[in-house]
Amino acid sequence: MAAASYDQLLRQVEVLKMENSNLRQELQDNSNHLTQLESEASNMKEVLKQLQGTIEEESGEASGSQLELIERLKEMSLESAGFKPRSRPPLPLSSSSSSASSGSGAPGGAAGGSKAAGPSTTTGLPRRGPPPAGRDQERCLEELEKERCLLLAELEKEEKEKDWYYAQLQNLTKRIDSLPLTENFTLQTDMSRRQLEFEARQIRSAMEEQLGSCQEMERRAQDRVSRIQQIDKDILRLGARLQVEERQGATDSIGLSSAQSSSIQLDH
Repeated sequence: MAAASYDQLLRQVEVLKMENSNLRQELQDNSNHLTQLESEASNMKEVLKQLQGTIEEESGEASGSQLELIERLKEMSLESAGFKPRSRPPLPLSSSSSSASSGSGAPGGAAGGSKAAGPSTTTGLPRRGPPPAGRDQERCLEELEKERCLLLAELEKEEKEKDWYYAQLQNLTKRIDSLPLTENFTLQTDMSRRQLEFEARQIRSAMEEQLGSCQEMERRAQDRVSRIQQIDKDILRLGARLQVEERQGATDSIGLSSAQSSSIQLDH
């Protein structure tokens, strides 16, 4: 019985030794794993420091680019306020100038150099400005030209803003594509990729907030182009109408001056 108890104690001791050995192995594994985690944490701190420095530099560059864009937009706004109007074809001389020229030539032909005939003919032709309908059409032309210049300035301004945003996105895309592609996971590469993707999302969000979606930008551009085309047609139509009215006025003035010259000749 004593021998059996002794054997049982030996088996218990062996079991305890095995458990103790397993515990030591687990403790060693945990210690190695903890050392590895500490090393990775230290590397992560270094990577975060580098990323923070890079982000600060890029933020400074982005702020400078945004300030430059704002200055460009201010200049564009000032230029659009003094935008040169679209040139239109020259109109013929008004009826008043035609009347004056006809009146100045009439005395010599009618009186053959008489001193009394000149003043009476000139005073008989009063100077007249353009008719009210012509003045209204000229004002309408000016309004159309102003609207056309404003639409062109808005188109140019939006195109420059859109080009700036697209250039920033293209630059970030190139930087993302230039990151090394490795099978093994690299913490620094992953953090850099995530940061660049975050900046790209921010730029897209700012562009949509400023300019709207791509469909909205395209629709606005089409509306402005259509309006500009309609304005061009209206300007041509009004210009042609003004030319016809000016020619008609000049013809009427010539007929009036001829009638007055004939009347003066009959009086003498």
